[in-house]
Amino acid sequence: MSGGGQQGLPGLSGRTAIVTGASKGLGRAHARWLAAQGCAVVVSNRPSPGGASSAQAVVDEIVAAGGRAVAHDGPVETPEAAAEMVALAHDRFGGLDIFVSNAGVQAFRDFGTVTLDEMDALLAINLRGVLVGLKAVWPVMVAAGYGRIVLTGSSAGLWGQVGSADYAASKAAMVGIARSIAIDAPQGADIRANVVAPAAYTPMSAGSIDAKWADYASPDHVAPVVGWLCSAACTTSGGIYHAGAGHVRRVQILEGPVHRLDEGDIDSVMRGLTAQPEWTSSFASGAEILPELVKAMGS
Repeated sequence: MSGGGQQGLPGLSGRTAIVTGASKGLGRAHARWLAAQGCAVVVSNRPSPGGASSAQAVVDEIVAAGGRAVAHDGPVETPEAAAEMVALAHDRFGGLDIFVSNAGVQAFRDFGTVTLDEMDALLAINLRGVLVGLKAVWPVMVAAGYGRIVLTGSSAGLWGQVGSADYAASKAAMVGIARSIAIDAPQGADIRANVVAPAAYTPMSAGSIDAKWADYASPDHVAPVVGWLCSAACTTSGGIYHAGAGHVRRVQILEGPVHRLDEGDIDSVMRGLTAQPEWTSSFASGAEILPELVKAMGS
């Protein structure tokens, strides 16, 4: 099992991590990467439609490679499942240090026709599922004075994406959550919370990216970034990191100069506000993270 990227990051070996949405795609890559670095991993995913474990295959991969892992099968949006994950980490591995909240769903649908019930179902997993998990792990980390939290965001939540208002809303929320709990961490506690906006070929993105780009845009190229954010080497909190295809950059939220409303009439003041350059969509932003793929799509 390859760890990918830099090896031997401090503060990973001997730690215990929970990774949600970890049966495939990004979550699987993160779980395997952390295990290769010496973490014990609770691999969490909702059960398969037939009721079988959807996480066990990833656990089997990790164990076969000499790592430590245990499967958790449950829906992320329920407090009972979140409590089970934390209890499993303590019972099997003696503690909890890292929480990678990766579980999520996506559906492209026109905002004019999508129903409130359909949006509620997506938000239950993508937003409530994150908050429920955080409420379960936060007291443990505060009591220990240590923790690393990584929330899976999206460039859709930063710049917008066609047919994705509910999905984009759920992912934009990751920024506000991470920045707020970064401030809420007790003084002196080494607790860091950050957001990764991944660009990768996964079962979720397979409808938008041709399978021939699976290796180029593999989730394995995002996992080292998430792994670093989970390590003791990471001393930043509230950051947003856009990663994919062996590239990474830090995202910033910028504001222009302040103007007084009495500088002129309201129309001239508002039209005169200086806007910082920004992307027009998630795909425009992704063009620099996945340049070869985007170049091929445009040719």
